[in-house]
Amino acid sequence: MSSYWRGWPLTVALLSVLVFAWGGNYTWVKVALEDSGPLTFNALRYSGAVMVIGIGLCLAGRGRDLIPVRGEAGFMAIIGLLQVTVMTGLTTVAMLWIEASRTVLIAYSMPIWAMIISLPVLREGISWRMVIGATLGLSGLCLLTDIVSMEWTGGGTLIGSAVALTATLGWALGSVLYRLRQWRSNFWQQVFWQLCSAALSMTIIALVLESDEPITFSPEYVTIVVYNWLVPTSLGFWCWARALTRTSATAAGQFLLLSPVFGVFLSHLVLDEPLHPALLSSALLILAGAFLSLRRQPAGRN
Repeated sequence: MSSYWRGWPLTVALLSVLVFAWGGNYTWVKVALEDSGPLTFNALRYSGAVMVIGIGLCLAGRGRDLIPVRGEAGFMAIIGLLQVTVMTGLTTVAMLWIEASRTVLIAYSMPIWAMIISLPVLREGISWRMVIGATLGLSGLCLLTDIVSMEWTGGGTLIGSAVALTATLGWALGSVLYRLRQWRSNFWQQVFWQLCSAALSMTIIALVLESDEPITFSPEYVTIVVYNWLVPTSLGFWCWARALTRTSATAAGQFLLLSPVFGVFLSHLVLDEPLHPALLSSALLILAGAFLSLRRQPAGRN
């Protein structure tokens, strides 16, 4: 592989997979939640992904990859709890009080928090390119979610926004902590172990909070759950772990601002939801900010 493709274009390719897998998944999850509670869906999603990865590694003769290198399991489980359980669990809870657009706006402010956390934890410098890139990206996200028309003073709004912000801080902290050390475990070991911690914790939470809620295993629901095992979860978190070894959490999160743009467009095609008139302008601002942040990033660890 050429040195050029070991640089930022490959990072862009990894993050583009995530934009498709995570951004588009909002639409499919909306459909699935007609048949079960959100916590139950996430518990099935992560437990199934653990099963798929585990069986796949065993069939490939890589059963040893189910366990991370000695000394890394505990720290890796904490990162999984922050990036997966805290992020997805609290984001779902936040939507009990606030609308999806506000939740998306808060969740994808992650690059700003990752930038701030990186200062004391990683001692990573903040360049003007990163600041300008983050400003452009968040401006595009504000345009997409129509922040001007949002009401921010109601009691439920404040509670929901605080919960969503906590979820976002968990994602940012987990992403920064991931870059704190040089991992000896390979990427599948990392993903498998992080998802194990998420599956266990999410299953316990779902049993406690949603044990009385009905679940319908319709063909659509089963298809979406299986798709989530394979693409947004197994492949998605592998790409995320790989991307974080190549660029900062701030720059990676900046590119992921394209996820809600893609999600809005897909929801229009699949669910016939109205297409935001500022979608194109929002996408251009986010793209400009993302490439400004990524273009001069070092190739990172391989």
